[in-house]
Amino acid sequence: MNKLAINGGEPIRKIPFPDQLTIGEEEKKAVQKVMENRILSAFRGSWLHSIPGFWGGVQIQSLEGEWCDYFKVDHAISVNSCTSALQIACGAIGIQPGDEVIVTPWSMSCSATAPMVWNGTPVFADIEKEYFCLDPKSVEEKITKRTKAIIYVDLFGSCGRISEIMEIARKHDLYVIEDAAQAIGSKYKEQYAGTVGHIGCYSFTQGKHLTCGEGGMIVTNNLDLSIRCQLIRNHAEASIHGMGKEDITHYFDTIKYNMLGFNMRMTEIQAAIIREQLKKLRSYVQTRTDNTYTLNDSLSYIPPIQVCLPEGWCTHSYYCQSFLWDANKAEGLHRDKFIKAVKAELKGEESRPDRPLLNCGYIVPLYRFPLFQNKRLYRTTISPFFEDIDYVPSNYPNVESLWKDELFLNLYQNLPLSSNDLEDINNAFWKVWDNRREIK
Repeated sequence: MNKLAINGGEPIRKIPFPDQLTIGEEEKKAVQKVMENRILSAFRGSWLHSIPGFWGGVQIQSLEGEWCDYFKVDHAISVNSCTSALQIACGAIGIQPGDEVIVTPWSMSCSATAPMVWNGTPVFADIEKEYFCLDPKSVEEKITKRTKAIIYVDLFGSCGRISEIMEIARKHDLYVIEDAAQAIGSKYKEQYAGTVGHIGCYSFTQGKHLTCGEGGMIVTNNLDLSIRCQLIRNHAEASIHGMGKEDITHYFDTIKYNMLGFNMRMTEIQAAIIREQLKKLRSYVQTRTDNTYTLNDSLSYIPPIQVCLPEGWCTHSYYCQSFLWDANKAEGLHRDKFIKAVKAELKGEESRPDRPLLNCGYIVPLYRFPLFQNKRLYRTTISPFFEDIDYVPSNYPNVESLWKDELFLNLYQNLPLSSNDLEDINNAFWKVWDNRREIK
């Protein structure tokens, strides 16, 4: 008789797992207070020196101040998403047609497409298998006289070897935009993720450590970059038009070109929610860390599974729990078959049963997307972004092998798991391994 659920056997888990808990009474009270004040957004899309509306309302300005205090940065700019944060950052550093930006091929697509909003060209470099972040050696090989910046993604919750990226940037006079969407709360030495680069970006979308549904934050220690970010966030072309010479000199003495802005503003309700959640960030990260290490302690004894631990110079906030699959110890069993069988033994979250909490290989590498393979952005012409760039998969061997064969991810660790929940996850993995002949 078959024992594995994928073959008709009884599954380990028969009920959903508890939801990721981020919304509590504190957030509800904060939202209610905003509702009672009846000002859901106090932003004004123009420069009015005597009225603070350009900078946002009470909740926005309070959140940005508290963010600076927590993360020890000089400037914080709230936005409506991390995608907007990356696009704003590229505009703030002055990306223009012909500029190249080195990006990772393995992340959310926006980290690669953000330069294209300003007619910059994304250039992919390979990643490191140890940390899943950009490989400094590959980055340096991709630098040309047209390179303007590097967008460095702290993938899965770790900063990797970002100090080496910063050294490369100093050597070649480049900006580093740090995408810390998955790494909020983790540290590189004494610096928080997102604060190592020239500009850092965070995400508050559903499923992140802190969430208000959608939203994001930008941080920098550079005053000019901060003002540019705020202008792009809030209709720069109109705001600059309203500035007097004294305003430009006081706030932004480097305006030498017309700036295009957008409406990428956060609401007062979103800011109120994140203000409350920021108080709980350390406990959220600790929950993920505790769950991760509990599962690591058991799953590391399954021969083909290699757990991934942070190096001594950084901490990890575990947006994802990553594992490597060693085919040499798998007795011919491919990673995909194994994980598919484990998933059949378990359930999803109570409120999001369709969200996969175990994944093989993360996402499809970005260079495989039609946008890059077809080299066509506009309807009738080949996009100038891709004129001299070749997006051939074989150029990125580490990404390809991890995606196809070697990496799998666990998202159960971000849930408030009981000892029984953790035992079910552990038992599901071991059940499949012990009965692997059923699927080999």
